[in-house]
Amino acid sequence: MKQQRHTLTALRVSRWVYGGAFLIPFAILCVIFWQLKITPFGPRNLLFSDMGTQYVPILENLRSTLLHGQFHLFSFSLGSGSGIIPLLAYYVISPFNLLIFAFSATKLPIAVTWIIILKISTIGLTMAFFIRHTFLRSGWSMLLFTTAFSLSGFVSMYFYDMMWLDALIWLPLVALGLHRLVSLHHYGLYTVSLTATIICNYYMGYMTCLFSVMYFIYLIIEHQPTPTPFKDVWHMHWPAIRQFTLGSLLAGGMSMVVLIPTAQGMLLTGKSNFFLNNYLPTPMFGPEVLAQFAPGTSSYVSHLYHAPSLFMGTLMFLLLIVFFVSPQVKAVEKNRTMWLLIVMGLGLFVTLLNTAWHMFQQPAGFPYRNVYFFTFLALVTAYRAWQTHPAQSMNDPQKVLALVWGAGLLVIGFLSAQVIPVVWDHLLPNYNHDLYVLSQPAFHLVWPALGLLLLNTMLLFISEWRPVRIGLLALLLFTELGGNFLLATRSMEFGSQPKFEKYFRRDTKTLAKISAAKAKPNLHRVDFAHAEIGKSYQGAYNHYNDPVMYNYPGVSSYSSTLIEQARVFQHDLGYFSPNVRRISTQGFTHLSDTLMGVKYRLNPTKHPVVNQLNSYAGIGFAVPNRLASLQLDDQNAMINQERVLTALGAAPNTLAPVTVLNVRTHRAVSRDLKHVSRTTELPNQRFVQTFTVQVNATGLLHGYSPANTIVYSSIKVNGKSLKPAINADGYRYLINLGHRTKGEVLKISYVTQGPLQGYGNQFATLNQQRYEKLVTSLKQQRFKLRNKSGVTWLDGDVTGTPQRSLLYLAVPDTPGWTAKVNGRPVAIRSVMHAQSLIPVRQNYKGMIGVPLKVGKNHVTLTYTTPGLKLGIIVSLTSFVIFAFLWFTAEWRRPLKHHEETVNRARHAESRKF
Repeated sequence: MKQQRHTLTALRVSRWVYGGAFLIPFAILCVIFWQLKITPFGPRNLLFSDMGTQYVPILENLRSTLLHGQFHLFSFSLGSGSGIIPLLAYYVISPFNLLIFAFSATKLPIAVTWIIILKISTIGLTMAFFIRHTFLRSGWSMLLFTTAFSLSGFVSMYFYDMMWLDALIWLPLVALGLHRLVSLHHYGLYTVSLTATIICNYYMGYMTCLFSVMYFIYLIIEHQPTPTPFKDVWHMHWPAIRQFTLGSLLAGGMSMVVLIPTAQGMLLTGKSNFFLNNYLPTPMFGPEVLAQFAPGTSSYVSHLYHAPSLFMGTLMFLLLIVFFVSPQVKAVEKNRTMWLLIVMGLGLFVTLLNTAWHMFQQPAGFPYRNVYFFTFLALVTAYRAWQTHPAQSMNDPQKVLALVWGAGLLVIGFLSAQVIPVVWDHLLPNYNHDLYVLSQPAFHLVWPALGLLLLNTMLLFISEWRPVRIGLLALLLFTELGGNFLLATRSMEFGSQPKFEKYFRRDTKTLAKISAAKAKPNLHRVDFAHAEIGKSYQGAYNHYNDPVMYNYPGVSSYSSTLIEQARVFQHDLGYFSPNVRRISTQGFTHLSDTLMGVKYRLNPTKHPVVNQLNSYAGIGFAVPNRLASLQLDDQNAMINQERVLTALGAAPNTLAPVTVLNVRTHRAVSRDLKHVSRTTELPNQRFVQTFTVQVNATGLLHGYSPANTIVYSSIKVNGKSLKPAINADGYRYLINLGHRTKGEVLKISYVTQGPLQGYGNQFATLNQQRYEKLVTSLKQQRFKLRNKSGVTWLDGDVTGTPQRSLLYLAVPDTPGWTAKVNGRPVAIRSVMHAQSLIPVRQNYKGMIGVPLKVGKNHVTLTYTTPGLKLGIIVSLTSFVIFAFLWFTAEWRRPLKHHEETVNRARHAESRKF
């Protein structure tokens, strides 16, 4: 009876501890967001960085399309069009995101706040499950470690990239599953949790797979009380090795419904580019990383590049050292744990290994995304040290040694932070090294770090007043974790929730004027680059994902799943694209409007707000066959426009170059630089170059710099600034210099660092009258969609002629599309080919082309997500195999064994009588 009472008490304590593991981070985050005035605790919201530009628009698109029955596996809101599964797999497949359906579109930032709070709190809960079932402990001290993991440095630095938080939720369960697999040969928990990790976020799931291999090997070795030959270990643990292999394969198999279509989609992005420097065995940091164990050493200011976020609380840092000092820990355990931490640390330290951890692509911002695995292992080690009761088991010299080691490592870290990054940047200067220097913590932060270390040492090694001591340690640790989280938010440019609600409604009303979000057969694109929603953001907002947020077919996009061939095609036409993740509407011309199927341009600051474009000829139209073989050249947008016009049959000089009357150059003075963007670096000599030109046609005048010598933020026409909406300094795009009249004389001036190369800059006017005549002829053979046409099923009619026997569609020629003409399958031809020169010369397919017959043609195009059917088949097959094996091996067999044991016991009892 006494033993039973102890068991019931332990169960009750476990339940309270589980509640505390969830509620403590929950309460800390509520206090922090209340202090920061984040909605629902104040007027601010989390509309900054990736949260404001990617997560909120993508979540709103998912919410609105599902609620209004407009969800499709292909979306015209993603740039020029893309399959949606890679986007969903990368950003939004998380059960927590179901919360968005309880909120309206204008309240979505509030939903995001609660999702983040719930996710971080759940991290503490799953960590409690791990500690409770791995170490068979249920004391209140567990809460120190669960909270340390849920509010670790990784979480405080990257909480707004909320897709990664799910991986931290599942990690303790994956690790617990590995413990059960090695000790009990039960692989069910490991397989299920690993599958969930991969499905929630395949990127972090890949890292978890690498961690699982490493941790499994460690557990196999750690299971041996003494060093054992490899051959004996292999034979002894062969059942566990077999089950680990089987469980891993089944987890991968059950995830194939996401992995196969996502992999095929990601191969189309620019992230497949290869950079040799990312595969060298070079160091990525030095001893300055030790300063990251102290609080307040990282913040949002350095989010693009910084040292690994190792912070987990000073108490945990001290316990990590205690583990290697304590006499209660065997030397063999210390050595094995040390090697485990070293191997994980090498994955952060060595460039080659770090690249491998990040799916063989170095992150573009937000580095060391795998650091939370090191934090997890360090906290597990710290908990093992806590179990040794260091206050009783260590003598005074050992306690002093732990304090000295901790203080010494912190001092070395802070001293190195003032020297090594500066020297490294001087020897190998580049952008990341510049950012790394700026990210280093100030030396004065070492003093509060040492003070916290001394205070934790005193509390940890006091043997009396255990409940009070643990309470004080908890108060100190929770305050430190919350303070570090708060400090990590420094310089975050929070958005305004009242403004978001106001301008979201206004933008929705503007779009309602053209019914942009409604599904209808006359498919067309909209350019809404001046949406008012940008006023609700404190930082720069470039409207890349407005089409996604408001669910209308657009031209721009910003995501890690952006199709590279479509981006390069648009960039070759003159659209602004600063990197492989972004394409903007900035850089449009009437010709690119026609080629992209843009019908409306909206601007709430102008009258009328809605501008229906004369350049619109439909989402598709018949073109000459020669357009299919046209090659667009990178860094040559103006010439590309001229080639396209010629291939379409435009009259000569439809794109009319200006006559250059004079070019003057002089050194720039301070007044010449006042309009230059503050983020633009001009380290060398600066000049002002002025072109005096005569316009030779009436229409839009555009400028282009093949040699990339124009500082666009400084450009003026007749003394009037024409600074672009998005800072494009350092990049190439077709700049709009306004509507001009034939014979007009202009002075075009700009700041430049290459005046000699500036003589090759190009200025030309698209003759409006001649171009409208071309568009009129294209409209006569327009692709007219039928009423049953949708998004993944384009069904319509077009007339073919001997001169124009190829249907051009403003849809990228990517895998998944099939075509039929008059009921017969035809091979899709790529219309125009794009080219990229950076980082290597590469050609890409262009847009969809369908061969036509002379006369009327009924054309049907169907989209099927590549790899989805195969993924479903593999996932279902793997699930059936797993369910069968689990039922027979982990449920039925133990149950049968238990029944046999009970029967034998009853039989033995009956024989006594």
